[in-house]
Amino acid sequence: MTPGSDCGVALFVSSSGHCTLDCPYCIIHPIAKREPSLDYGDIAFLLDTFKTKAFLAFSGKGDFFAGYRRSERLLSELLHRDVEIGLDINGVLIHEFSELVPEQLDKIRSMNLTMHYQQIKEKHLQRIWTENAKILIDRKGDEMLLGTIMSPLVMDLWEDALLFYDKEIFSKTGKRIVLIRDINRPLSEEGEGLLMSLKDRFSDSVERIHQEDFEDVFRDCDHVLCPAGRSYFRIWNTGHIQGCPNISELAQCGNVKERNISVRDELFRCSQTRYCDCNIIEALGKMVHC
Repeated sequence: MTPGSDCGVALFVSSSGHCTLDCPYCIIHPIAKREPSLDYGDIAFLLDTFKTKAFLAFSGKGDFFAGYRRSERLLSELLHRDVEIGLDINGVLIHEFSELVPEQLDKIRSMNLTMHYQQIKEKHLQRIWTENAKILIDRKGDEMLLGTIMSPLVMDLWEDALLFYDKEIFSKTGKRIVLIRDINRPLSEEGEGLLMSLKDRFSDSVERIHQEDFEDVFRDCDHVLCPAGRSYFRIWNTGHIQGCPNISELAQCGNVKERNISVRDELFRCSQTRYCDCNIIEALGKMVHC
């Protein structure tokens, strides 16, 4: 079953206002540091408002686990609710993850773990990241995409990164890694050559090269009827709620910290299907093509 396909509402939640890393290719400018984060009460307000099964996709600004103290057990508490969860994490912190029971793990329907090797090396996190990655793979490896960003900004470390992964993770778990192109920085001819060379050299441990293309699935579609603002929302670490951050009339839908939300009565007719939110909604089976 597609994650969230039987959920009444889908929430893209940038719950954390802090990231433990400082990746030079981060798409967040400036990198989130010690900003406010959402707590259980903030997210529970949304779940209680919609009174239906919810898909919570935790991604966006900071790292999910860096946004709360381990003692708060936010992930565990949410997994007691009628939810399915997607996690996008860097693996430096995993808090109570290793303590989740099978019934809770089953509700984590997808996970993206990214190996930011330049930062792992610079901050001397090799041991802790390796230990955490093994735990995540052992418990949710089949539902996990494990990738690393092939940015030209860290091209001098590509080979070292794959050697590290091959030795510390692949040789012990068999989990293959996805090479993810930097969406904001195209590679030079030299970079393309090196990328293909490394893919061939590490063919056992590399699964594929991934290139984001948010428009592809909608190329032959004139417009869609979108649930943004009705049953799909972005929730930011400040509490700000948006149906869609790219459409002005859907950009102001309330604030969870103020305990208010505005919900549309109808689907939104849209001809600007070129953003990551569009692909998320499409993958959840909630976009109506016209």
